[in-house]
Amino acid sequence: MRSSLPRLCAATSLTLVLVACGIKGSPRAPRPAPLPPPTAETVPAQQSPRGPVEPSGPTVPPATSDAGLPE
Repeated sequence: MRSSLPRLCAATSLTLVLVACGIKGSPRAPRPAPLPPPTAETVPAQQSPRGPVEPSGPTVPPATSDAGLPE
């Protein structure tokens, strides 16, 4: 126990010194510049009024009164 205590203290001290000095790893890449805000307002194109939506795909027949239960 006594021989490992000085090693632990030395490792802790070295770690604290490295963190305090700012040696934390490789530097990060610079971020790209932000995009400028759009200056011209765009007007959405006028759409013609839509009619009723027609169903697509298979249709399900209405349920019967017995609902498939045996009598």
